Amino acid sequence: MKLNQFKIQSVYILFLIVIFVSGSCSHPKVSIPPGTELGKEYPNPNEEDIAKRTLELTLNSIKENSKNGGKVLRDAHPKHHGCVSGSFTVNDSVPASMKFGVFSNPKTYPIWIRFSNGGTPPKDDKEGDIRGMAIKLIGVDGEKLLEDEKNEMTQDFLVISHPVLPVGDPQDYLDLFEAAFAKKPLRHLIFSGQFGAIRKITALRGLKVPSPLGIRYFSTTPYKLGTAAVKYSAKPCNNFKPEMPTELTPNYLKEVMAKHLSEKEACFDFMVQPQTDPIKMPVEDPAEEWDETVSPFVKVATIKIDKQKFDAPEQLDACENLSFTPWHSLPDHKPLGGINRVRKSVYIGISKYRHDANGVPRKEPSK
Repeated sequence: MKLNQFKIQSVYILFLIVIFVSGSCSHPKVSIPPGTELGKEYPNPNEEDIAKRTLELTLNSIKENSKNGGKVLRDAHPKHHGCVSGSFTVNDSVPASMKFGVFSNPKTYPIWIRFSNGGTPPKDDKEGDIRGMAIKLIGVDGEKLLEDEKNEMTQDFLVISHPVLPVGDPQDYLDLFEAAFAKKPLRHLIFSGQFGAIRKITALRGLKVPSPLGIRYFSTTPYKLGTAAVKYSAKPCNNFKPEMPTELTPNYLKEVMAKHLSEKEACFDFMVQPQTDPIKMPVEDPAEEWDETVSPFVKVATIKIDKQKFDAPEQLDACENLSFTPWHSLPDHKPLGGINRVRKSVYIGISKYRHDANGVPRKEPSK
């Protein structure tokens, strides 16, 4: 296989982009320490070094992909179908155990949502790919987690089109990334026993979806909610399942979404799944799916996307300049686990480089 293909796959993995089907897909197990408690994190002492090396490799990849000039794109999810405006309405029936952060009280927040493909470099929509939904709430009171953005009024939720990762340990991701740059990614996967992952990569490339508005999305990684740990999911309201278009053009996902929103609104149920078992639902291993039959998702909010035109050039440019990270967050929604801890500095470093290279300000929207 080509080196560039495996670079792409490794970048996906590092940034929670390439997700494989759980169960039959073997993956290295994250060690769960004795006495593990609900909602608790157990950091690896080497995570700072892992984050630095991950950022270094990712910036090298970005620079290589943009060496021929032009706009510097995101390292992951570089192709967007558009950013749409809408609302995020917190239900008045949120359970008392979940009344924290933005879920504390019934309230409606304006939002921007960026729908995207994961592939790097960008490719035709008709090719199999992972799909992303990045949600930014506006007007969120309270001091935020990032020191240089603590007074911003935004809260991000990032979800993608599969519930788990192939491996859950930051060192495992870094090892795979290093193998890609050493031109030995396949060798690494074989010798680490990840045969299921190889098979699922092939299957994923054949995966197509009918519309960004008609599929379910997952956070894959856990987040704090009060003293608990939870995962998020967004699914189309009323089990909306559109049919595949008869003609799959290179940009059919944007075209389908534009047609839908020119005629009617769209909506998603935003749901929370609480951790109920610290071993079977580990905080530190996003390769393990939390069983919905044991701990069902609970609806806490409704996402409504109004009828609109979103594909004007100026709005597409504004969409490109937005930044999303789970660390744009209130403390009550703090990202948990090693993958999220590594994401913190890596996402910031990538965003700063991209905005500086493109000569655009890096600032959170106020409306």
